[in-house]
Amino acid sequence: MSENIQHGRRRVTPTRRKSAVRQLWEAAPKPGPVGQRMTAIAVAGFLLVGMGASNAALSHDGSATVAPTADAPVSAPGNVPMAFTRTDVKSSAAPAATPNVSGAASGVQVLGANGGAVNDPAGARAYAASVLASFGWGQDQMTCLVPLWTQESDWTTTAENPSSLAYGIAQSLPAEKMDSTGADWKNNYQTQIQWGLDYIQNRYGSPCGAWQHETAMNWY
Repeated sequence: MSENIQHGRRRVTPTRRKSAVRQLWEAAPKPGPVGQRMTAIAVAGFLLVGMGASNAALSHDGSATVAPTADAPVSAPGNVPMAFTRTDVKSSAAPAATPNVSGAASGVQVLGANGGAVNDPAGARAYAASVLASFGWGQDQMTCLVPLWTQESDWTTTAENPSSLAYGIAQSLPAEKMDSTGADWKNNYQTQIQWGLDYIQNRYGSPCGAWQHETAMNWY
C-alpha cells in the first residue's frame, strides 16, 4: 500500500517549513558574485532588524518600548564648547573679638580734673610697666595688672565708685589711704600706682596673685 496508514487514519508526512532567512535567500536574484554579495548584505540587514525587534518590550498599553542598553556609552559631541563658572568664596569667619573686662569700672564715675589731675590710661599703664622691676617683678606681671586695674577703674586717675567712694586707678578704700605715698594722690596717677603696687605686694605678693583673687571674688 503506497500510503502510510496507522490505526485506520491516513498519516501525511509533514513538510519541513523553511525559515524566513532561507526563503529570502532563495527568492533573491543572484546572477553572479556581485548579486550574491548584495543578497548577503540584505540578509544581514534583515537579521539585524529582527534582532532589534526582539529586544522590544510591550508596555502596559500595548505599545512597543525598546529597553535601554546598559552598556551604551553617553558622551557629548567633541565640538560642543564647555564653560565653567568660577565662584569666589569669601571667609565668613568673624574677626576674633577682644576680650571684655567688666566689673567695678562699669560703675565708677570720672570726677573733674581738680588740681590738675591727669586722666591718661595709656600713660598710666606705661608708668606701671616701668616700675615693676623696683618691686621685684618681671614684665609678665603686666598680663595680670592690666586686666585687674582695667576692671577696677579703666586706669582712670579720677575714677570714683559712687557707692563705696573708692578712688583712683587702684580704687583705694578709703581714698585717703593713698596719702601715705603722696599728698597729690587725688591728681597724680604715678602716686596712685606706687601706692597700688605696694598694696598688692603686701597683700597678694604679686599682681597675678591679686588678679587671681579678683577673678574668684570680684574684688581684691
